[in-house]
Amino acid sequence: MDLMKERFWIESDKELLLQILNLNNVPSIELVDPKTCMYPIIGRKYGKHGGKDVSMIHTKEQAIDEGYDFYTKLYPIETEYCLEVEGLFIKGVELAFVQQAIFNEIPIRTASFGWEWREVDESSIPIEWKIMAIRALYVTGLTHGFVKIGVLPNESVVVLDINPSNKTFLEDIVEPKLPFSIGADIEFMLSCDHELLPASTFFPVDGDVGCDERQIEKDSGEYALVEIRPEKGESPQELYIHVKDLVEKASQMAPYENIEFLAGSMPFRGYQCGGHLHFGIPASLSLLRALDHYLAVPFALIEEPRTAKLRRRTNHGGLGRFRKKTYGFEYISLSSWLVDPKLTKSILCLAYLVAAHHHELQSEFLFHQTIQRAYYHANLPILKTLWPDIKTTLMNTSSYSKFESELVYLFEIIENGKCVHEASDMRQNWELTIPNQTYDTGLIIQIPKKIRQKYNLKEGDSTFVCAGKNMSPATIHAYPFSFRNSNMIQLSKSLRAKLTLPKDWNPKLVSAGGVITLGPIIGILAARPFDRQTTYFHHLFRLAKEKQMFVYVFEPKDINWDQQVIKGTTLDGEGIFPFPAVIYDRFLFRGKTNITYDIDEIRVKLQTLYKIPFLNPPALFQLTGNKWETHQLLLDKHEEYLPETRLIEHLTDLTEMLDRYGEVYIKPVLGGSMSKGVIRIIRRPTEILMFHLNTKTLQQFSREDELFEVISPLIERTPHLIQEGIRRKKYNGKNLEIRVYMQKNEKHTWFRTGMVTRLTSEEVMTEDLEVNLRLSKVMNNLYLDPTERRYMTNQLGKVSKKIVATVEQEIGSFGELAVDLCIDQYDSIKLLEINAKPDNLFSQIRAYKLRSLAGIRLLNYAASLAGYRDQ
Repeated sequence: MDLMKERFWIESDKELLLQILNLNNVPSIELVDPKTCMYPIIGRKYGKHGGKDVSMIHTKEQAIDEGYDFYTKLYPIETEYCLEVEGLFIKGVELAFVQQAIFNEIPIRTASFGWEWREVDESSIPIEWKIMAIRALYVTGLTHGFVKIGVLPNESVVVLDINPSNKTFLEDIVEPKLPFSIGADIEFMLSCDHELLPASTFFPVDGDVGCDERQIEKDSGEYALVEIRPEKGESPQELYIHVKDLVEKASQMAPYENIEFLAGSMPFRGYQCGGHLHFGIPASLSLLRALDHYLAVPFALIEEPRTAKLRRRTNHGGLGRFRKKTYGFEYISLSSWLVDPKLTKSILCLAYLVAAHHHELQSEFLFHQTIQRAYYHANLPILKTLWPDIKTTLMNTSSYSKFESELVYLFEIIENGKCVHEASDMRQNWELTIPNQTYDTGLIIQIPKKIRQKYNLKEGDSTFVCAGKNMSPATIHAYPFSFRNSNMIQLSKSLRAKLTLPKDWNPKLVSAGGVITLGPIIGILAARPFDRQTTYFHHLFRLAKEKQMFVYVFEPKDINWDQQVIKGTTLDGEGIFPFPAVIYDRFLFRGKTNITYDIDEIRVKLQTLYKIPFLNPPALFQLTGNKWETHQLLLDKHEEYLPETRLIEHLTDLTEMLDRYGEVYIKPVLGGSMSKGVIRIIRRPTEILMFHLNTKTLQQFSREDELFEVISPLIERTPHLIQEGIRRKKYNGKNLEIRVYMQKNEKHTWFRTGMVTRLTSEEVMTEDLEVNLRLSKVMNNLYLDPTERRYMTNQLGKVSKKIVATVEQEIGSFGELAVDLCIDQYDSIKLLEINAKPDNLFSQIRAYKLRSLAGIRLLNYAASLAGYRDQ
């Protein structure tokens, strides 16, 4: 049995029918996967059952147990119509009425459930419904049948079912009378400096070179597409001359070298361009099928697949798209073929040839699912299998010789496997003279309607736009891609330059007092080379880009105080940027001896004079950089977590602490990060050992006075404190401490982002000997009892939160703090230090989700400081 001829392959398979309708972008019942869909759904059986196979499915288990063949989305259908379609015409319309309904969970409008169909006037339903029904039957390959459509509460409609008619329909195919007229309206778009430029910038709405009716945001008054409307011709060659004249005219109306004319399927995502053909003969089923098979398919072989398949899924692309007109009909399936003059001539001649001989052309493969799927998915290898037969059939027509010279170009690029280059300026292909002058769009900010309404901004109004300390006047326009991203804004090239903003950043905005502020712009203050911080900065750059934030890193000497700009570094390299709205201070000295500026003065100047908030303010660094002030602050409320600590005023302090603990640490009050300047002293019965942890040197003394001779010069030069040595718990023979990351979110609420175990073979953490592990792995080893393990883990978090609250009460609001804790041999939690510039250690333990969470919280908090708390 030939399944193609017997029609068995689609009429008996409702699931396949729905797949084909969906493939052709016909609004229809949506198929769903019972394993992943939202319930309830509808279960169906193969075959025809008068609606008795339709059941509501409430759970995944029910779907599996009851064994339905396929499943569809549940729709609240309010009204059903049945349209009889014959060829390209509606022959009758019926409406479903209830006679004596049999109860069911959902209305099933069939005779078996007490419903009947009554004829209604065809004019009672909108013309759009009729067009949809005609095309729904067309794409299945049927010539005569019944299309059921359902009306939803929002008055949209979907195709519910299609059934063939028992009557045989034979179309009266009429051979066209030659010559007949052929016309066109063809669209293209403008690009200025690689950004969409509305066609209405240069062209009127009406006229032979005008604008397509589609407006940006539908009612903005700005028209996106250029449309040329040539006079019709009695031959394709005559029409080509008219098209060529209008392309030249359009070029003269926009005479700038930085503007490009872009044709093809979709020059900008979401804006499809059509190459509509006007035929001065009546539309017929035979003619439409011939155009799809012998014109649309060959044209598909040379289109850019990426954009072509997008256009074919729109309401103007795809098979069987036409509109009846007083002069005949308009075929709208093709995309814009203005890319090249030779292509334009080829398409016009091929269209005329196919229309003149449609009565001789067969299209039996056009409605096979494999072919249709290849067409809509731009599967060129499948489509190309049709080309030899298509070419042979065309060459065998009696009129082929009249158009052979024009068709050679198209045939050659098909057989060479080439695609037209849509991204190039078509004026160059048309060999048009382009004046050596550039167009400036002016100071423009394009804002989506949703944001304009939020801030009561009016399109066309003048405003002031601020970025950092830079400000510029600007005019508000509609954003042309708000259907893709209603939170995105776009700046003209001139406005970006004036505000010193990078090209690839699309900022957020806030508006108050007649000024639009762009951001958030976050500056990371650091010192080059960034060393181990580089990876962390790159991670923040990437996260920020996803969130429409702009982050750059700079050091004090990069600041141009006179022009109020900064030479910053991003993932894309160096650039000149505005002052940031927020500063994230990551300035670390760590061995840098060539510093020629006062970093504290720089911080105060930025914070006080320029009113730039710091994520962690300088007051926090002053506190955490002073171990004795930190200890005194925390002593009152958190003494139980602190090791005994004294400020060394006399050598007797050292003697008393050694007598009490036998092991002590001497630390510089100022600085001393990563064990720099830290000394460990151990008293043994016969000797005293002194370890310099930074230099890893050991000194031995037999008497205290020998020790005092070495220590005295140190404590006289700079203040030091002395601290008891803590016997910490160990993991695999190494001392452990726990770093707790405390961060605020955009609502300024503190969260414990994560905890990391830090191990070292020394008593104090050093950069080169540090090993980091997941806390859970270590705690599972230390505490076998799950209850005890949970308790200790929670206690670590609670202690950290208390310490953060105390610090914040003292110095004011800040955004992040690392609390370094340890657990001693008696299971008591002790504070080692607090760190206002912690390294992000999550990547070292492969906790990549926590690393991203930490970065996102930091950026969100920074954005809130810049006024973007609710975005």
